[in-house]
Amino acid sequence: MTIEKTIGKLFAATLLCCIAAFEPVANAADPNANLDPNRDQPMINSTASAQHATTITLLGTMGGPPEDPSGRRAQTASLITVNGVHYLIDAGGGVVRRLVKDGLSPYSVKKVFITHNHLDHTAELAEFMSSSWFNGWFFHDKNYMDKSTKKPFVEIYGPPDTAELFDGAMKFLSVSARIFQADATGAGTMKMPEEVFAVRTIEKPGKIFDDGNVKVTAVENTHYSVPLPSGLAENGDLTYAYRFDTPSGSVVFTGDSGPSANITKLAEGADVLVSEVLDFNFLIKSWEGVGITKAPNPDSIRFHMEHQHLSPEEVGKMAAKAHVKTVILNHIVPGDVSPQFFVDYVAAVKKYYSGPVIMGQDLFQYSLIKQ
Repeated sequence: MTIEKTIGKLFAATLLCCIAAFEPVANAADPNANLDPNRDQPMINSTASAQHATTITLLGTMGGPPEDPSGRRAQTASLITVNGVHYLIDAGGGVVRRLVKDGLSPYSVKKVFITHNHLDHTAELAEFMSSSWFNGWFFHDKNYMDKSTKKPFVEIYGPPDTAELFDGAMKFLSVSARIFQADATGAGTMKMPEEVFAVRTIEKPGKIFDDGNVKVTAVENTHYSVPLPSGLAENGDLTYAYRFDTPSGSVVFTGDSGPSANITKLAEGADVLVSEVLDFNFLIKSWEGVGITKAPNPDSIRFHMEHQHLSPEEVGKMAAKAHVKTVILNHIVPGDVSPQFFVDYVAAVKKYYSGPVIMGQDLFQYSLIKQ
């Protein structure tokens, strides 16, 4: 076990001592063997190991702001780990607890990529920053202890409107930071949040990040109206898909999107496509009695769900056209139905795509091995 994992386990014991750990899966032959409707907990694929150069971890797989009443799925967040360096994609509700359950302390993540600023992708950004800031100091991480360096080292990348969200998170954190630093807790030893965190605005699509370990490319997708309404455009409310090119292979995260030529081009030849998925027929059934028929704008909601998200069939078409090697379904809507329905999700994708299709669950891991 690495030092990082050891510290992460200590952090988990301190922060979440009352939460039961997930049980790993031994069977790696069938990636969908974890779709067991009789279990109360999601299950972890245990095929990944520290020796693999690139590992994808699905931290939260629930799509949409509503919480999963079963507790099986946290809101959307994913982690890609390349040569031991962690990159977080989105920070929906539950991301801190899922990181801890994975044996990682939040302060071990130094780079965050926000696809767009809907609640289910950003609800826990402030908590992630707060936990990183305090616990990085408390557990003596060198980055959080060396006050001689003032350059922020935790960077949050996202569309232009991310800056507004970041400013709000920093304002929230500043109150505790001021108190901790002034009293006996911090006693003047803590770096201030502005010495730790920075926002990096992605003004336009293209290559947006390269640290020598991964290269990240962003494209606009079709989750918002096309063309973009003037009010959203003025505020920089854009929505992106990301491609991570690593020494072990390439991984594309669709973000939330409807059918998209941009994503199809971005995903060309990718080793893994991590795609959102929404089955509208299942969604209507799960909403019976409380859902769309009682909304003030049911027609608009229906249009958004049907055209600005990806059905299983559309995922299959896009994956086939892009010649991706593996599809992992994420941001699953509805995510609170019986797991028996998920077999139908996979089958619908495979109507058009002949490669492996994996139904994601929280803390599922998939690794790429450098050949």
